Amino acid sequence: MDTVNEINSGKGYAIVKIENLENFIQLRKNFIKNLNINSNEDEDIDIVREKIAKMNKSEINKAMINLLKFNNLSEIILNSFPKLVKQLCGEELLIQRRATVIMNVPGKGQAKQWPHYELMSGISPFTYVIWIPMHDLEENSGVYFVELEKSLELIKKEEAQGLVNGPTVLNMMSDQKPVPLKFGEAIIFNPFVLHGNIQFKSNLARIAYNVRFQSFKKPILQKNTDYLKYYKLN
Repeated sequence: MDTVNEINSGKGYAIVKIENLENFIQLRKNFIKNLNINSNEDEDIDIVREKIAKMNKSEINKAMINLLKFNNLSEIILNSFPKLVKQLCGEELLIQRRATVIMNVPGKGQAKQWPHYELMSGISPFTYVIWIPMHDLEENSGVYFVELEKSLELIKKEEAQGLVNGPTVLNMMSDQKPVPLKFGEAIIFNPFVLHGNIQFKSNLARIAYNVRFQSFKKPILQKNTDYLKYYKLN
């Protein structure tokens, strides 16, 4: 099964290689520079992760504010996967205005995220998500995904019961295994796939980006131009 079919009708997600790795390596350098927590902009990402892991919430929030000046992040990420994005959506896109930066620190309760799917946040059923770490992921420190068929089964069951994230879904966390990724890999998934995080045991922070995109020719759901913007791939 090819990657597009795997995302649309297979598992609902696929592990993909960054097509333009040099582009993403430069993005990582710019991230470290704009984070502004070190004196050397070429500092190793694992040193940055170690520093972030020792920060309190206030310090992390301050670092996140520094990243607001990091413009065109969504565009840079999408142009790291130009062929696949065009296969999925064509050249004319609606993209998340500002990509989401995720910095999870180790420790009890810090990295746990309940199973959820994108439609719960008013995301269009025509949207795709790229989730991409800035480094290799240690064992069990990534995101878990529930394959599309099982996800749809659970969503329909909950809808019939008038539930959202009921006991069946919440109890799934105990036996989920995150997808392992190396730097240079990402996961692209569709909005019907249940996913989340479990508490991870690494001593280093986990840093990742995610960005949402869809064809400009497809309708959006609850999101508007405050969240999405027009973009044409190079």
